[in-house]
Amino acid sequence: MGVGKKLADASLAKISSLENRLSGTLKPVAPRREFVHGLGERIQTANRVSFVNYVANWHILAALVAVLVFLAVLLAILARALLGLAGKKHIA
Repeated sequence: MGVGKKLADASLAKISSLENRLSGTLKPVAPRREFVHGLGERIQTANRVSFVNYVANWHILAALVAVLVFLAVLLAILARALLGLAGKKHIA
């Protein structure tokens, strides 16, 4: 018998023992229909709303990335120009 099989059997035994102890301690509770219905409504509408927000925010995210790329290119051009000017001072 392999080590993995022994661990799996030990885990199943622990789970069974825990279930047996909890079945005597915990009592099942029936939820109200209004609660279940309201929860179902929130779950179904939450996915649509978050998807709509994701699509709406996609344009903002793309604009932000474009601005960051623009700033990086601008800084690179400025740094190159300043290094070029600094290099010409030594020659003259």
